[in-house]
Amino acid sequence: MIHNDCRFIGNVTQPPHFQRIGPSQTPFLRFYLAVDGCKDPTSYVRIVAYGDLALLTTPYLQVGSKILVQCHYRQRRRRDIDEIVHEFVADQVLFIDKIDWERGDAVRASLLAAEGATVGVSPLA
Repeated sequence: MIHNDCRFIGNVTQPPHFQRIGPSQTPFLRFYLAVDGCKDPTSYVRIVAYGDLALLTTPYLQVGSKILVQCHYRQRRRRDIDEIVHEFVADQVLFIDKIDWERGDAVRASLLAAEGATVGVSPLA
């Protein structure tokens, strides 16, 4: 499948929101990224992630975390109200700075224990 490709480097602006959605209880993560423009003022983009990426990224992100997100653009209509949502769906997240590894490792361990999974995350070197 061919889709658009975007990359953003920026800082998380609000506490990330994690939940499980749908009948299959798919992990879902939503956060906002502040991205500096060359000539324009700072832009704020809505990033969402699903599945393993959401599950394994959630524990490490906090307000101020600097990350690189490779993603694709999606426009959708909300089910609950008549509104169009513009968002970027993360395909990959790389941690750059202000990542709380100790807290993240502890949260990840508890999430993975609940999932019965053994997937790992490694820092950007």
